Amino acid sequence: MNNPDPIVTIQHVRDELLCSRGTKAWFARYNLDFKHFLQVGYPASVIEGTGDALGLRVGRRARDEAAAKEAS
Repeated sequence: MNNPDPIVTIQHVRDELLCSRGTKAWFARYNLDFKHFLQVGYPASVIEGTGDALGLRVGRRARDEAAAKEAS
């Protein structure tokens, strides 16, 4: 089944070779709960909704991963 809004996790951040310290500051900048993110993630639409390059990058990673899983 197609998931139009996959969950972005810390693994997507790591896959993009981004550091967790900078990511934590990024979450604070956008008033998103970093602890929640570490525990359960956020929908890609929330992360991409910031309009920030980091959010768009990891959101795309999550979407690409979900599409690849669906295709296999």
